[in-house]
Amino acid sequence: MLFPGDNMHNMHIMRFQMRLEWLEDIVAVMETGSFNAAATRRNVTQPAFSRRIRAIEDYVGTELFDRERKPVGLKPSIATHQDEIKQLVAGLKDLVYELRQQGRAANNRIVIASQHAITAARAPAIVEMFSGAIDVSIRLRSANRDECLALLVTKQADLLLNYQSASEANAEAEGYLERVNLGSEAFIPVFASHSIGLLNDFYARGELPIIAYPGDAFLGRIFNDELLPQIRSGEFVRQRIVTALTLAALQFAINAQGVAWVPESIAAEAIRAGLLFDLRDVLPFTTLTIAAMRLAGGHTDIQNLIWAEIVKHRVDG
Repeated sequence: MLFPGDNMHNMHIMRFQMRLEWLEDIVAVMETGSFNAAATRRNVTQPAFSRRIRAIEDYVGTELFDRERKPVGLKPSIATHQDEIKQLVAGLKDLVYELRQQGRAANNRIVIASQHAITAARAPAIVEMFSGAIDVSIRLRSANRDECLALLVTKQADLLLNYQSASEANAEAEGYLERVNLGSEAFIPVFASHSIGLLNDFYARGELPIIAYPGDAFLGRIFNDELLPQIRSGEFVRQRIVTALTLAALQFAINAQGVAWVPESIAAEAIRAGLLFDLRDVLPFTTLTIAAMRLAGGHTDIQNLIWAEIVKHRVDG
């Protein structure tokens, strides 16, 4: 039961419960002063529009319009809220628009987990493979290789970009993963060009100062398993600094703290600028494969479109 004194309270409840199209119907009558004209504006027949207005009034529990006056207008007790109704319509339209935009963005959004070293130098070119052809919003999450895989497996990321050893690249991917090899690059030793004499002095004493990676990190395992055994016996490899970050290792090498092994792509600019010297002629190096990976099965349309573009760039046939 509605009490006369509760009209204003019920108008405030109506703001949250009434449908936007009902409010637009009310505004159409307010602005045209005629049910016929309002029906035309709202693209419905006059009888259908009149039934809609009656349904609105039944829902609210009171008549909204004074049908005796011409042009038709809101009843005086309701008319005090007409500006509020117009503002509410405008606000709801804006809200609907924003929600739709956010919905489209969410549907066209992917999360890429990228190994730190790839993020620094390779990720922009890889993203360009598909971003030019597909309208997509991208969040790039940079982490170490194990963390990136965890993000993918727990579905916090849709796509993984990482380096793989030669043995990994040549083996079949795990059954729960799909993989595309996108190319390879050298994992090279570099040192400050201005201090090569200092490095030669260390070398002459049988000492090789290096910037090392943690043994449990991917690049640390690559160095220990593939490169360290190739260094001439009798040389004392001295770990001067240990870091998990390739960019930090690169900077330490520029500062002559030790020899750093880094992906060639992140060292290329410093080598061209004369800040670093490429030591591949005297120290071992290896090749890393750049791979894109995703979980097998259960993908959205946008994820499949992106994967199809990535597959076009595979280098392993």
